[in-house]
Amino acid sequence: MGTDDTCGTGSLDLAPVAVFAYNRPDRLKAMVESLRLCHGFERSSITIFVDGPANESDRSSVDSVRAYVAKLQYPNLEYVFAEKNNGLRRSVFEGVSAMIERHGRVIVLEDDLVLSPIALDFFNEALDYYANDRRVWSVSGYISDVKPLRNYPRALILPYAHSWGWATWDRAWESFDLDARPRDENMRAASFRQAMDMNGFYPFRFTLAQSAAGRVDSWYVHWLYTIVRHGGRSVFPPRRVVDNYGISGGTHGGRLNPHERLVARPPLLERVPKLQQADEIDYFAVDLLKRCWEARVQRVIPFAGALKRPVRDFVKRIR
Repeated sequence: MGTDDTCGTGSLDLAPVAVFAYNRPDRLKAMVESLRLCHGFERSSITIFVDGPANESDRSSVDSVRAYVAKLQYPNLEYVFAEKNNGLRRSVFEGVSAMIERHGRVIVLEDDLVLSPIALDFFNEALDYYANDRRVWSVSGYISDVKPLRNYPRALILPYAHSWGWATWDRAWESFDLDARPRDENMRAASFRQAMDMNGFYPFRFTLAQSAAGRVDSWYVHWLYTIVRHGGRSVFPPRRVVDNYGISGGTHGGRLNPHERLVARPPLLERVPKLQQADEIDYFAVDLLKRCWEARVQRVIPFAGALKRPVRDFVKRIR
């Protein structure tokens, strides 16, 4: 069960891991199996949060997820089954908050991820290294694929955060307001859009406006805004240590999402990159990320989703 714990994290006090699941038993099984193979798994406290069904059509698949989780025999694992449907936004906020209150730090995963064996090494080493650096708000395990960065020898310091496998500390999370948003005049400002979108890397400002208007149910974009508002930054590997296999079939990822069809997956990183002081943001990497093929594909998705929602809502009304 698990792998040799003498690699990487042997002397560290390992952070607890929060896993959020809903109605995809096959995805969750693949994620748990990859997590089991991570260095340090057996010494990590794992909590799986399973949300309640949103409707009767989801009940059977949610029950399957719960049955699978309940049968897991790892002594370091516990689970929390919600009595009603809270949605991903509330589930993540409340689950992370509870873990942070108990442990002071947390690694956060969702059920559609697959991890490199060194993923926990990376998260834990970074959590320890930057524990007292208030400029650093999170550790991200996923980064868009940029060929010139794949074999870069050190971790990157970037002015944003990612939600596909991440970690944080109580000192950062305590500043997070789930409804955080700028004043209306700032939301409309071109300069704010440039800052929030990282000079065109991704339309985060558009997603924030959609969430503020109630059209998108997102915790992540408000967390990202909180980091940008405070001038924060995050630590990223030069090549991802987690990958997402639920983009086209998740709660927020439609079956027609082009990412799965158009974007190739690089091999996951196999060695923990050297960590550096967070004195300087790696703007050269921001430029590379902005120009990469994956970012170009991803930039289309929020606008396509915004066009799809009114049509979907109209169909529901006339049925």
